[in-house]
Amino acid sequence: MRDDDLVCRANAWWLRRVEGGRTRTGVRTGAAATVWAIASLAPLAAQEVALPDTLDLERAISIALEQSPDVRSARAAADAAGASRRAAWGSFLPTASLSVGLNRSDFTKTTFLSEEGTSEILPEPLSSASQSASQGLGLNWVVFDQGRRFATLRQEGANVRVVQRQLDDRRATVVLEASQAYYDALRAQRLLELTERQVADREQELDIARRRYEIAAVERVDVLAAESNLLEARVNVLTSRRQTETQLRGLAVAMGLPPDAGRGTFLRDIGSLPDAGALEERAVVERVMTRDPEILQLEARQAAASAGLWGARSSYLPRITASVNWSRGQQFGPDESFFQFDPSDTGRSFSISASWTLFDGFQREQQTVQASSEKRQAEEELRRLRLEIERDVLGYLDEIAQLDETLALAERSFAIAEERLNMTRQMYQNGTIDFTALQQAVSQVTVAERQLIDLRYNYLIAWANLEQFGGDAP
Repeated sequence: MRDDDLVCRANAWWLRRVEGGRTRTGVRTGAAATVWAIASLAPLAAQEVALPDTLDLERAISIALEQSPDVRSARAAADAAGASRRAAWGSFLPTASLSVGLNRSDFTKTTFLSEEGTSEILPEPLSSASQSASQGLGLNWVVFDQGRRFATLRQEGANVRVVQRQLDDRRATVVLEASQAYYDALRAQRLLELTERQVADREQELDIARRRYEIAAVERVDVLAAESNLLEARVNVLTSRRQTETQLRGLAVAMGLPPDAGRGTFLRDIGSLPDAGALEERAVVERVMTRDPEILQLEARQAAASAGLWGARSSYLPRITASVNWSRGQQFGPDESFFQFDPSDTGRSFSISASWTLFDGFQREQQTVQASSEKRQAEEELRRLRLEIERDVLGYLDEIAQLDETLALAERSFAIAEERLNMTRQMYQNGTIDFTALQQAVSQVTVAERQLIDLRYNYLIAWANLEQFGGDAP
């Protein structure tokens, strides 16, 4: 644990809303730790979301997970995949059909065919009518379908896992994008606070220069230099304010909201930073390999390809079907009621059939080779992804370690520059140094503060990049 008193002094201007000093604990940023609990919130309509005056990271992530078009699209695909798997289960059940029919026919005959083969007209038209009713219930069951239904069930189950992992991957991506946008906007907000505070500092320096000029302790050039510094500080405030507004728009879009939704929102800073010393390289890599959504997605695709290969090979087996039908019907006279729902004549039938394709022009062979090729491609794609993710994870671990060490040095550098500036101001006020020395001290503090802010949020972004892999880093 680092010296809390020194850190609090060095960072007091941008940690005013954080309780206590900065301690390097094993606390995570909270971005990935709360993702899955947040994902269970009820969906909100984008147009109904109003950002609070003060926004924290967890709330930003929760809104992003509910409003992101990518997450909603992936969730819809997961619903469709679930329906396909239910249909695969249903293929093992018999199909049932029920029919009910009522029929009436009337005809009038006015002509007949004579013995000579000519058409003659009857002396009186002959009229007749008939009615009938029929009902039927049929059950058809595919007893054995060359094993395809089992292959389809396995494949659809694997596809469900694929789209679920796609949904997890979309969520992880949205969390990363929202976290990065939040940190970038928070960085801009802190830089704006820095430039606003620098305006007050430059006004104080101008007041000192004017008072010393009034007693002829300095030349007017010092007053002009102080005025120039004040004007530059005010220009920096305008620039920082515009950059902050731009970053807030980017944050709103990353959350799935209109760009102006983030206007005027104050972002709450992160408290304690995660501890890089708690990271164990191989342990993190192993966790990533078992939890990364993209790896899990490709593993599910590989399982689906294996099921497809099994289904292609099963086409060499026979197909067996069975059917049972019950029916009843009756003819009725033309004077009886049309609506007859209890006919007396009944019938039953049962059939079972088997078919076996002996030769289909090498179609089965082609399907088997194609399925085998897809399975091998899935295996190699998974191997490639594992290598790339391990490379990226190790890179982020190195970046976190480097930023952690650099951040400690930057904190000390800022504390020294701030203490030196306070001493230089006192010396200038006492007339022991000139204004140029004071300007140099001011410039050093400004550079140190900006570097400290950049390093702090680069450090948080590096952790967010690591957490997107599902490594569950401490």
